[in-house]
Amino acid sequence: MKKTFKTVLCFLLASLFIISAVGCSSGGSSTEVKTGTTSSYAYLLDTSNLNKPTLDLSNPTGQLKTVLDSGVLRIATSPDYPPAEFVTADGTVYGSEMMLAKYVADCLGVDLKIETMDFSGTFVAVDTGKVDLGISGYGWKADRAESYELTTGYIGNDEDEGNNYHTLICAAGNETKYNSLESLVGAHIIAQASSLQQMYVEDQIIALDPNAGTELEMVATLDQAILALASGKCDAVALDGTTAAQYVKESDGAFAETGIKFDTAMYGDREGNVMCAKKGETAFVEVLNQIIDCAMENGYYKQFYDQAREQAVGVEGAEE
Repeated sequence: MKKTFKTVLCFLLASLFIISAVGCSSGGSSTEVKTGTTSSYAYLLDTSNLNKPTLDLSNPTGQLKTVLDSGVLRIATSPDYPPAEFVTADGTVYGSEMMLAKYVADCLGVDLKIETMDFSGTFVAVDTGKVDLGISGYGWKADRAESYELTTGYIGNDEDEGNNYHTLICAAGNETKYNSLESLVGAHIIAQASSLQQMYVEDQIIALDPNAGTELEMVATLDQAILALASGKCDAVALDGTTAAQYVKESDGAFAETGIKFDTAMYGDREGNVMCAKKGETAFVEVLNQIIDCAMENGYYKQFYDQAREQAVGVEGAEE
C-alpha cells in the first residue's frame, strides 16, 4: 500500500544510517569459493542459464590476479541511485548495477562482496585498494578517465529518455519559476559530491554569472538532498533523468520536474554508466569490458534495469 510522503521522509532518514551489510563473505578462503547460486549475493541474480564470454584467465596480473586468488570480487557502491543501486525495504542492496556486478563475479568464477558508502567514498575505496572496483552510477568524465581506468559504457534501456539526460527537480509549484538554466542563477542548488551533476551545475549555471550568489551545496547521498528539498532548505536538486522522474513520482505531489536538460554534448560523454578501477589496471578492465559487452549483446543489462526499476518503484511506493 502506498504510504504518505511523510513516511517517505522517515524512511529516508532511517536509510541514512544503513551502512553496509548483506551477507558478505571474507575473501581469503582457499578451501571454498562461493559463486553462482551459492554466492553471498545469490538473491541478486541466477546466471545459470545466461551466456558468459570465453575469458582467458590463465595468466592474470594485477587486480585481476588478486580477485581470482582471493575468490572474491569486492565492489564499492553508494546505494542511493535507483534503479542502479538502492536499499530495499528489508535492508538488502539491490539494483541493475548490483545485478551486473553479480554477473561479472559469476563470469570470473568468484564470490561477490558489496561495500556500501557515500559516493565520494567509492573513489577513495578504489584508490586505497579497499575494493577492486567501483560500481555506483558513474558517468564518463575526462578527469575520471585521467585518474582511473574506466570500462566501456552500459545502458539499461536506450529507448528510455531518462538514461540520456540530466535535470533538476524543485518543490511543486516552482516549476514555472525554475524552467531554464538561467532561472536558477542565484538559487540554492544541491548535487551529490563528485557527481556529474555537480559539474553540470558549476559549468552551466554558476558560470553564467559567477557573482550572482548561486549556492551549490554538495551532499554525500541523494537522500540528504531529497530531505533538504522536502524541508525547503534548497531550491532545486540536480539529478539524472530516471532518478529525477522517480523521486517526483513517489513524492505524492511534493516535487516537480523543471523540464530543464543540461547540455552533455559539450563534455563528449560516453553513453551510459561505467565501472571504475585503479589507474593502470588495464588488463582487469579489458576482461571487464568483455563481460560487459556480452551482457549488452545478449540484452541482459536491459533485463536487469527493467527488473530493478520495477523493484525500486515497489519499494518506494510501499515503504518510503
